[in-house]
Amino acid sequence: MRMVYEIARQEFVRVLTYPLIPIVFLIILIIAYLNGAGGARDLRSFEEWTTGDALLQGFGQSYGATSMICTIMAIFLGATSIPYERWSGSLNVLLTKPLYRRDYVIGKFMGLSGFMLLFNTFTLLFIGLLMIMFFRGPQSSLEFIWRLAAYIIIMSLSCSTVIALNMLFGVISKDILVVTSASMTYIFFDWIWHNERILGDLSILTPMTLYGLAIHPFAEPFNPLFNTTVQFYRWFSAALPFLAILFIEMFLFLLVGVYLFSREDNV
Repeated sequence: MRMVYEIARQEFVRVLTYPLIPIVFLIILIIAYLNGAGGARDLRSFEEWTTGDALLQGFGQSYGATSMICTIMAIFLGATSIPYERWSGSLNVLLTKPLYRRDYVIGKFMGLSGFMLLFNTFTLLFIGLLMIMFFRGPQSSLEFIWRLAAYIIIMSLSCSTVIALNMLFGVISKDILVVTSASMTYIFFDWIWHNERILGDLSILTPMTLYGLAIHPFAEPFNPLFNTTVQFYRWFSAALPFLAILFIEMFLFLLVGVYLFSREDNV
């Protein structure tokens, strides 16, 4: 476990130095400002005819853009982590035995997942803070904290699943261009194109679909996680099966990646 922790810590610190991070943070700041300042009027109008807390509905306004940005960040980190070190030759120095290979993959996954948890927490807290500044405070602080914490956990679980999947791409192929192409194909297939055209009912098993169903597990009312007229336990009971499947997928992707990487004779 000590080895896993050290690899996770080093990966977390390494990601913080990526030049892409400040650019993404700037985009997040712009979205948060637009959601807070630009969405305040819509929230006031919404408050006139709803009995729930209109403040929480503000998260639904930026739901699509925020989720896409955080997912792309997770895809980029997962897809480039192992191929980059293969390309730089550092893996030839680090990896000397199968046990260390396993620790290496798990440690990298934990470091990247920890970073995405921090990134998602900052993003959603900042969006919430600007909505409070431009609109008003929550009707119930406890309700606001519960639902915001659930949102952060769901988004982080989704990002961790995507990281595990794209790390698997990096294990399967040693060509960073192939891995990048596979990752871009995943973005198009799962987030942009209607994948049910090919998968049919199986499309419910894709990470993006499971993430969306966890946020709004039933048709009416829409986005019950952000709708305080829907009791929190009712939303959680409906969302729990989708969260369980998402967690199982994350574990399976990671397990397969560890297995394949540990069996390689060379890097």
